[in-house]
Amino acid sequence: MLSTSLLKLLRYSLYLATLVLAAIELIVVSVALAAVSDFDGLTYGSLSPWRGGAAYTLFVTLLTLLTYPFVAFGNILTNRGFHMCARYNMVIYEVVSAVLFTVLWFVAGVVMAHYADGCPSFYSMCGKYKAATAFAWFPFFVFLCNSVVLSLLTHRARKGGAPLTILTYEIDYESGSGPAPAAPQHVESQYQQATKTDASYYGSNPQVSMPVAPSH
Repeated sequence: MLSTSLLKLLRYSLYLATLVLAAIELIVVSVALAAVSDFDGLTYGSLSPWRGGAAYTLFVTLLTLLTYPFVAFGNILTNRGFHMCARYNMVIYEVVSAVLFTVLWFVAGVVMAHYADGCPSFYSMCGKYKAATAFAWFPFFVFLCNSVVLSLLTHRARKGGAPLTILTYEIDYESGSGPAPAAPQHVESQYQQATKTDASYYGSNPQVSMPVAPSH
């Protein structure tokens, strides 16, 4: 069974992979969209559906790149004083947004694959469009995996009694209930502290006699 620390490491790694793949898709789909626009002017038929599919994928790509840096680096930004970024790392927010973007990227892949399937390969525009279609599926699979990982982290948190507003990176390693509670003070340490307090009291009050333990 995967430990909580490993799940958190997978979560962070998948976020980094998401940003890298989205950056690549931004370049590829921009090239494909430009190629479709140029090719549309040379044909008698309209390529609006192809352009619409690429434009939708470009929109999802930009939305990912504008949103997920705050999620991936929320802990760092919060420690730097940007406390409003902490809300993006609440486990309920991360799960819902991961599922939402999984659906958005799935739709992008399906729409582009539908139009790329009927595009002749000997056109350079089609090659660029098919490349953008292929790269659109990688973020989908990453978001799908991250949705599973975040669902497991949410289960750990709820099992430990933590609220859904707990920050994901603060889910406890052992119980999943949040930050680890402070370890109980050792009995011997408590006794030594009590003895030290009693000695200080009787030392400052010489008129009071220290009780003597009865002999057996």
